[in-house]
Amino acid sequence: MIPKIICLLSIITIFLGAYFIEVMAGEKGQNQTAKMGYKQIIATDTNKVRCYQSTHYLVVAKDLEQKGGTDFLIKYEPDAKAKLPCSYIVADNDFEIKNEWAEYFAGLTGDSLILDSTTGPGPSGLTIWDLRKRKKVYEGLWAGPTQIKDDSIIYWKETEEATGDNCPELHQWKSHGLGAAIETKVILDLSDFRISKTKERRCSPRQ
Repeated sequence: MIPKIICLLSIITIFLGAYFIEVMAGEKGQNQTAKMGYKQIIATDTNKVRCYQSTHYLVVAKDLEQKGGTDFLIKYEPDAKAKLPCSYIVADNDFEIKNEWAEYFAGLTGDSLILDSTTGPGPSGLTIWDLRKRKKVYEGLWAGPTQIKDDSIIYWKETEEATGDNCPELHQWKSHGLGAAIETKVILDLSDFRISKTKERRCSPRQ
């Protein structure tokens, strides 16, 4: 009984560790928003609307509580000093991105709006919109970003099946009904969307 409890606690610790890593990454991302060229704004009239202001774009994100996910309204402002109101009111020349797969805001750099569609543990959907062209330019899978730069995104990507040889924790996780996968840290070039693998690898649990 005690060994099972210890194993269960170790798995909970792993998940909590992964959670806190993502939280810290998110907090770090928030601290870097000025460097990335955008800042977050919370609407004063409702807690369902958040805005992300860059030099020329205001991205208005409206939560969809019943469905899950977010609708996005993109406002373009050529005057970098102008301040647009943080409200989801469609005006002429605005651009709407309607929720498809429970997308959420993940980042804004240059003309690229980066969305994440998380449905549970493991890889989630990565979608990139070109706001200047007003079209979706990339779709893929990721395990969350570690860094979003002006010209690239660094994130973990599932690359191969976990085995007892490359994942020492696999047997322990399997005994509790979990799976695992090997992830590699990759770099996605935003100019041509080519993916380059780094030498960093890890084994991550799967539900």
